[in-house]
Amino acid sequence: MLANKILLLIAETCAGCESDQIELDTPLLELNFLDSSAFFDLVDLLNREAGVAIPLREVTPDNFASVRAIIDLVERLQSDAFAAQA
Repeated sequence: MLANKILLLIAETCAGCESDQIELDTPLLELNFLDSSAFFDLVDLLNREAGVAIPLREVTPDNFASVRAIIDLVERLQSDAFAAQA
């Protein structure tokens, strides 16, 4: 599941943080869980695991505020890609 992979990646980049300590609505940016290196790793993970390219215009604090916001972004991009193919 994509959410679990995102949680694990974020936990691995945060010293002393276990994946079970992060929830879907944990404020990732407010808690500084995403530094620039983790951010690039996360975008790469989304590209590989979800099959979506994250356009630069979508790299906003709102879209990466929480795991739930990231999942919403991925689902919207997948839906847009599907609609474009129809």
